[in-house]
Amino acid sequence: MATNNLTRERKGLFPLPGISPLLLVPVLAVIAQATLIARVRLGGACPDALLAVVVAWGLLRGISAGIAWSFVGGLLFDLVAGLPLGTSSLALMTVCFLTGLGETNLFQGNIFLPVIVIVLATPLHAGIVLLTEQLRHVQVDWTGVALRIVLPEMVLNIVTVVLVYPALRWLAGKVGAQRLNW
Repeated sequence: MATNNLTRERKGLFPLPGISPLLLVPVLAVIAQATLIARVRLGGACPDALLAVVVAWGLLRGISAGIAWSFVGGLLFDLVAGLPLGTSSLALMTVCFLTGLGETNLFQGNIFLPVIVIVLATPLHAGIVLLTEQLRHVQVDWTGVALRIVLPEMVLNIVTVVLVYPALRWLAGKVGAQRLNW
């Protein structure tokens, strides 16, 4: 009978044992980023849905959950965007340490926390991606990118995290204390 239950569980929506269906969220964020969200522009920038999702989830579920989403989403984003594999994962996982602000009692429950973290995370994320490009001997105009892309992207990311955070807070409440498994 136990074998039958295990077989029935594997035939469900997410049939891979040991891997959380929550890891589909960053995958969906990358798909949305590559198709729909890339059309939303402010100057030369568009919102970074994956960054907003990773920041929100890291604030809601802790650094380790954010890092898991960063790794999965970052690798997929690199494949879609044509970046060297690991570039986005490295930048997103580094940004996840900012979400540790949500774990202190001083900031916990602050309504502005996702906005504050996304404001800090956007230039950090961009800086790491640009640094990896420069290490590959790609010419980088740091000032131009900061003014034309990073600042408008920061504004768009604020709007994105304000929209994404309540939905992910609802999801976090539904899954309770579930831990992400690889």
